[in-house]
Amino acid sequence: MRTKLIVFLLAVVSVFAQNDKTQVYNSLLTKYGNITSVSLKFKSLNNHSLEGKLDAQKGNKYVLRLGDRIITCNGKTLWNYSETDKNVIISNFDSNIHTNSLENFFFSLISNLNPIELKVESSSRGTSFKILTLEPKTGEQFSQIKLWIDSKGEIASISIIKDKNEEKWAIWDVRINPKFEKEYFNFKAPKNVETIDIR
Repeated sequence: MRTKLIVFLLAVVSVFAQNDKTQVYNSLLTKYGNITSVSLKFKSLNNHSLEGKLDAQKGNKYVLRLGDRIITCNGKTLWNYSETDKNVIISNFDSNIHTNSLENFFFSLISNLNPIELKVESSSRGTSFKILTLEPKTGEQFSQIKLWIDSKGEIASISIIKDKNEEKWAIWDVRINPKFEKEYFNFKAPKNVETIDIR
């Protein structure tokens, strides 16, 4: 009798865990699933010197600020501008390079994932995060994505796992569907800047 009760309780816990991870994932889809533009600040947790800001619009349009470097793309052309070197390299946009990028996560990846596990993590400061592990529905260049979700239901960190490598990003100041001017994603080089066109 006791064995049956334990099996029953484990089954109930399993059903609640299943519903919980699906519910958390569906809440994320409601919030982030159909956005057309996003603005956020980010920091690599693998390389702490890599920190910046991303403004992006669906259609591979973005402005990425990394220290003295500004990378701008209008969906076809990419400008890589260095304030230190006083030059801008112009090239054609290659969608294959940007598969696992932050903007791609918000615009296409998030709706093509399956939730497989949900855990709760608490820090020594009393902060609590839900950690949702997801895997792609179809073949992707990664095996899993982990999301750290704060008490407000917002994504605080994203971890992309490929083989044994893990690329983790902290994100904050996330704005959903901000409006950008049409010319915002076309870079105009300042005066006295060398232009290197490799298209």
